[in-house]
Amino acid sequence: MEEKEAGVKRIVNRTSAPILKRIAAFLIDAVAAFIPALAMYIIFTGGYVGWTPIWYESPVIAAATMIDLPPQVNESLNTFDNGDGSTHTEYNVSFSATVCRVISVLSIVFYVFYSTFCAYIFDGQTIGKRLMGLRILIRGHTDMPEEKEELEKWKKKNNKCIFIREVLGKVLINSIPVFPVISLFTMIFTKNRLTLHDMIGGTCVMEEKLIAE
Repeated sequence: MEEKEAGVKRIVNRTSAPILKRIAAFLIDAVAAFIPALAMYIIFTGGYVGWTPIWYESPVIAAATMIDLPPQVNESLNTFDNGDGSTHTEYNVSFSATVCRVISVLSIVFYVFYSTFCAYIFDGQTIGKRLMGLRILIRGHTDMPEEKEELEKWKKKNNKCIFIREVLGKVLINSIPVFPVISLFTMIFTKNRLTLHDMIGGTCVMEEKLIAE
């Protein structure tokens, strides 16, 4: 793919993503996905002790580790100080309390579908992949067409593959813990560094570098 910037033509060179860069992107995304939930824990419970980011590659299991978040937020919102050191409980019906309850649930949903949201919205990139210069693309069709109509068709197909990869591959199948382990081995030993969710979605992860001509 060619890009032009300030009169200089730049070519995007794509090669199979290095394993270490994929691992680095994974670790960055594991932290990024957890930030909203972590903020809720800190604000409403004073801190967090747990292993949720460790389960990033198995999203449903990770969500199960945060099942206590909405009840804890709710309890905090409903507990009021009496002024004499004691407390009492009553249901907080304020708008802000309702918003906080909703956010506590959405932060778990965000964690589960973080990769799906990012990859779908940002053309195959999550925060980690963007920082590492990586992108998810259709396997065998990694060169984006330059003609506008063809590019739109390509993007639709790419988004479809990404959706299948992320939802069926990562959210559902990878939530069975053995599959992420298998994916690690397939990424190391297959020619194009394919994980199981890449195989399911018909995708591959490529490293992108801009080369000036």
